[in-house]
Amino acid sequence: MFQKLRSDLVKELNPIRLLLVNANGFSLNGVGPSLNHRLNGNQIELLRDSGVECVAFSGAKSEEISSVAENLGIELHEAVSDIKPFYAKTKSELSLSDHEIAFICRDYTDLPIMKNITFTAVTPDAPLAVKSESYYAAYGIGSHAVREIASLILKSKRYPNGWSE
Repeated sequence: MFQKLRSDLVKELNPIRLLLVNANGFSLNGVGPSLNHRLNGNQIELLRDSGVECVAFSGAKSEEISSVAENLGIELHEAVSDIKPFYAKTKSELSLSDHEIAFICRDYTDLPIMKNITFTAVTPDAPLAVKSESYYAAYGIGSHAVREIASLILKSKRYPNGWSE
């Protein structure tokens, strides 16, 4: 069965070279690494193989968030108190433009950089003010949102004309 990807998604996602993630939504819900985290981590590996880096940040230090990021294979920056300088530094270090970055966001603190980034995805648990500024509404929360957006990026790169199997 063939399925047409939204042409606007293909256009926005094809040039992506960095998936930036607000990791404050990562949670293990009191259980150890699960099959879902391994599946989601596989998407991250596939992203890297296609030339897309994945970087996550959190406003606090959390063993739980750190554990999820490690299981996913995502570079994590903890205790990021101001997102603007972190974003500018990350973008500069990787020599990227705003249109080459996809951002999974969920908090009011994400708003200052959301306006710069072409493709932003918001999780269902985000406040309405954040949702209204986002380009795409993800269905999943936490690592599930990462897998969803990673999958869309991969499909847009594999099918630049918008067709998928």
